[in-house]
Amino acid sequence: MRFRRWLRQAVMLFPFVAVNVLFAQDQPQAPPTPTLQINSNLVILDVTVLDKKGDPVVKGLARDDFAITEDKTPQRIFSFEAPDSHTLKRGAAGNDESKTPVTILVLDLLNSSFEEMAYIRYEVKRWLMAQPAQLGSPAEMLVTGNESLEMPQGYTRSRSDLLFALDHLPAALPYKFDQKTYFWERFAQSMDALQQIALQNRGVPGRKNVIWIGRGGPAVYLESPDLTSPVVRDLKEYVHDTVNMLVDSRISLFVVYPGLKVEMPVLQFSAMQADVNIGSDDPFAGDINFGTMVDETGGRLFYNRNDVDAEIGQSEHMGAEYYTLSYQPRDVEPDGKFRRIRVTVRDPNLRVVTKAGYYAPEIHARLDPRQQSLQKLVEATVSTIPFTALDVYLSDVVRHSDTRSAGFTVMLAPKNLTWLPAGGGLDAAKLTLAVASLDANRAVLASKIEHITLEVDPAKLDRLPAVVSKLQLTIRVPRKTQCVRVALEDLDGAGLGSAELNRKSIDAAPEATTPEPELKPQPPAGAQPADPAAAKPAESGPKS
Repeated sequence: MRFRRWLRQAVMLFPFVAVNVLFAQDQPQAPPTPTLQINSNLVILDVTVLDKKGDPVVKGLARDDFAITEDKTPQRIFSFEAPDSHTLKRGAAGNDESKTPVTILVLDLLNSSFEEMAYIRYEVKRWLMAQPAQLGSPAEMLVTGNESLEMPQGYTRSRSDLLFALDHLPAALPYKFDQKTYFWERFAQSMDALQQIALQNRGVPGRKNVIWIGRGGPAVYLESPDLTSPVVRDLKEYVHDTVNMLVDSRISLFVVYPGLKVEMPVLQFSAMQADVNIGSDDPFAGDINFGTMVDETGGRLFYNRNDVDAEIGQSEHMGAEYYTLSYQPRDVEPDGKFRRIRVTVRDPNLRVVTKAGYYAPEIHARLDPRQQSLQKLVEATVSTIPFTALDVYLSDVVRHSDTRSAGFTVMLAPKNLTWLPAGGGLDAAKLTLAVASLDANRAVLASKIEHITLEVDPAKLDRLPAVVSKLQLTIRVPRKTQCVRVALEDLDGAGLGSAELNRKSIDAAPEATTPEPELKPQPPAGAQPADPAAAKPAESGPKS
């Protein structure tokens, strides 16, 4: 299967979760400033052509019917693929699954009310129940939570696997939703989720249709007097990188609002929906919102309707019937400016939907240590090599057959941890912990990542306990799982530690019913010195 070669990218970066050790208190985190540089020598466009009724046109168009311009400069079409080349044909010789589109369902708990999330789950189940037992192309399921972006089910064509994952999602109260104090955290987590999905799918051929079911991240108005110039600069850099990562990974974003009245300016209509000609200007010059992100990636925005299952189906259908064109840009200056792409067809009665453009590389772009660190962690998570710079081991393994998951405790010794001043008279060690269920080919079937911060009184560094962190984790263990691997990385990749459970150890572990989740209206309280496992969210995102 094609994804076994590329799914090792599927370990994803989550927002910070602070784990307090000994004497703890909140410490604000600096705003994320990812700066991945994209240098597209070949631009690939997945193009949907619609007729007057809004239905995809899949026949009757050839290469010569299309024209591409970049910043009004005509481009020569380098390659052309018709829609039928993206469809799996039963029993056909040489059937190439790598060209089929994939569907990524994102259930947005972070930006939805408790009632909306229950409705979203119900509607997603209705859509899945209407699908055949074997889907026409692979799909996976993600959930944006209060503190995480979790993948309960990796790519599969099995409807039953997706239904099982959906039915066993633990209930949670979205305590960050509709609270102004969490505005920047929700914005950063939502944008991070798009980056993480792009990173997961980087290098995987074919179109990826992200169907985001929920409100999406809150809108940010860059012209607000509350935002300083440095913050605006960082925000623009942040969204520019996000757009390029999505374009580079061939991702189209579809946002399905769960049947609510949309009041401006909570979510702006995309340019595609409103038929707005935004010319060649930077589409994010005035504000950042998911509506514009939809337009930039060639997707669609659904709103003010209650047939969410039908909207999911329309998104999946629109994302499956498309032409693929490519071209090599001419004379792209490394100035970081937006490059507007336009695709037209000869027939004026047809409308083209595709990505609106990309940001040129910037010659003085900063290297992002977070991206480099994440890549190390990805490799460590799927590797067969043990890493021992950090002393990590697993204990108290429990098997949960009712949810096809396993629970265990991650134990961390103080060996080689880097402690730095964190303010408030405390020292802190910042780490990233990743856990993944892997198949026999080390492909990721389910994953979870948490950032943790250990805090300690510097006067006690010489007499730390043998175990400075006990973190309780639960991860889905799909049927093809051969092992569960944990990797833990110190600040900026200074040290790595790993531990692994094979399938025999998991199957031999005592069985217990999955504990019912505690529905808490606020973050868990800080841990006591004797129990460092409790967690609470750290602040993230820029401050207004």
